[in-house]
This record gives sequence, C-alpha cells and structure tokens, in this order.
Amino acid sequence: MFRIAKNLVKTFEQSVQGLAQDGSQLDSYFQSIPPNLLAIQVEQHEQNTMGDMGSFSNSVSGLRVVWVDEWQLQLQSYFDYIVGLNDVPLPLMRNQHGYMYPDYNAIIELLNTYCNSSVKLNVWSAKGGVFRDIYIQLSPKDESQMDDVSLSNGPLSANGIVSGTEPNNAVRLFQALGFKVQWTSLIAATYTYHILQLNISNGPAQMAGLIPDEDYIIGCQDGLLATGGDTLLQDIVRSRAGQDLVLYVYNKVSDSVRPITVRIATDGRLGCGIGSGYLHRIPAVKQQEMPQTMPQTLPPIDPANTFVPSNINDPLPPMASTHKKKKHTTAATNIMSDYFTEGKDQSPKPASTPVDVTPPPMSAEKL
Repeated sequence: MFRIAKNLVKTFEQSVQGLAQDGSQLDSYFQSIPPNLLAIQVEQHEQNTMGDMGSFSNSVSGLRVVWVDEWQLQLQSYFDYIVGLNDVPLPLMRNQHGYMYPDYNAIIELLNTYCNSSVKLNVWSAKGGVFRDIYIQLSPKDESQMDDVSLSNGPLSANGIVSGTEPNNAVRLFQALGFKVQWTSLIAATYTYHILQLNISNGPAQMAGLIPDEDYIIGCQDGLLATGGDTLLQDIVRSRAGQDLVLYVYNKVSDSVRPITVRIATDGRLGCGIGSGYLHRIPAVKQQEMPQTMPQTLPPIDPANTFVPSNINDPLPPMASTHKKKKHTTAATNIMSDYFTEGKDQSPKPASTPVDVTPPPMSAEKL
C-alpha cells in the first residue's frame, strides 16, 4: 500500500513539470527566471545531450550566495542565486571537458565599468522559486589599497567573487560587495527535508526542538546533504546511530535558519516523519499585511492642546489659589426649582399691615 501511494505521489510530481518558453523541459520551480537569462545554458545543454532536454532542470546553474556580510541586507546566503547582470546572462566559458562555467574575469571587468554607479543583479530565490531584481551600489576602491586579485587561489576570493580555475588575474577597482558566491546547480536548492510529524515522544527530534510542518532540514555538518536524494538523510542518520549530528534547519514561520544538535537514537532513528520532493520544497515567504482597522491618516494636531516643554530658565507659572469659591447656581438647579414652584402664585407679596377680621353685619331679612 505504501509503495502504491509513493508511486502516485511520484506521478503527480512529474505531472507538475512545466515546459519553458524555449521548449525545454524545465521544472516549474524555475520558470520565474526570464528565458533569455538561460539561453546560453540551453544551447550548451543541447550540444552535450544531442538535443535531449529531459534533464535540463538538473543542469541550470547560477552563482549561489554562500556567505553574506552583516551589513549586506539585500541577499540571503544559501537561498539566493545570481543568474544575470543587468538583464543579461552571466558571461560563461568552456573548460577542457566542454562544460561551461562563469568567466570571472569578464564579470569583474563588467562590474568595474559600473564604479560610482549601481548594477542590477538578477536573483532567483529558493524560497518559493521567486525571481527578483536588486541594485548594488559600486564604490571605487582607494588607489592606495589597489591590488591584483588572483582567480586561482581557492574557491572563494576576498572580493566577493568566486575564483575559477584559470591562472589569469583581474584588477578589482570596486569596494567589496559584502557577499561570496559559488557556481552551483539550481536543483541543489531543492535538497530539503520537510518535518511532517514527531513519531517518538521525547525522541531525538523532539528533544532537539524540531517543529512539525514549520521546519525544513536544509543542511548537515560536513556538507553531507550537498548531493541530495530522497534517502540521503535517512542513510546519514542511520550511520550516526548513538552519536551527535548537527543539522541546519529553516523555519518558514520565523523565516530563519538555526543549527541544532541531535543525539541520534541507538537504533538509528530520528523520531519524526520526513517529506521530500516537489510537494515539500520551501514555500515563498508570506508578507505581513497591515491591519485594516488602523486609520489611514492621523487627525490634525490642535496647537492649543500640544505639550511644549518649557525652558528651564523660564519663570514658573503662578500657583492656583487655595481659597474656596462661592458655589454658583447651576442651570440644573434652576430647572428643578421651577419644577417644584410650578402652579404657585408668583406675584409679589404686599407689605405686612394689620388685617381686619371683623365679620360683615348680618342681614335682617329672613331667609
């Protein structure tokens, strides 16, 4: 039953593969990249495979950001790939085996032409397969600090450009860009393992703080997950039974990466369900929306009610009087007084004089 379900998922993953505009078989995860930025790689792939485009997604590559300085906030290491400069494909050259890789001398020369201005980097992100453009300001380097940068001294050069294998030199006229890159296949961004559920109470995964549905394992110590594969993580975990294993975990809610140390059980189990493949790739980051109840504009400020701190040398304001004031009859009191006196004679009273109370004389007529 499990094998049938696995085959159904695999068939579904194959059905969601899309065709790029140039007719090549390109994973829909990468279709946000403008086709013109991949034209050179398409041509090279056709020549190497005799027109077979079935594995084109595995050969598409870019300059993967592998390190970012703390002040460089536009790029993200591991997730971002530079696939073009100013909407033009990266300069490429062939090695002795016929495969293409970046012409780093040409890239540095191109960047030098943009000193005192900005250059547009075309960037593809592994978070949801999103394409975007960013602008980097290139400042010229102080002439007293000018030096020659060798492109054959290791994989990562100090100027933020990955060195190649040719012994040519290139002069860097611009300040460091604050990041380092490496020519890597874009498919490597899909080598992730989604934490689905925790299976063992107080097991290795739970004790290490893995969060179901939110966490993705994107790396491992010593680069053991660099080659990918559905069963690669399982094989590594089993080989480290009873030992500590450092994993690098991405959380989609907090949009952050953290290292965790897992103590693998003696039976070689991690204690959680893991998903990999098309359905378990890292999604795009959700933008936080502003609450709808917030006012669009602030009310005007009344200068009479605005607090203005006074100068410390200004005289103090007069103190309020402590004498009690006479109470004034309020309008409410007058209204109640009128209510209780309603219907009474309101004419003025006469002066106090003796009143004659002698009864009138009786009439002599008989009644």
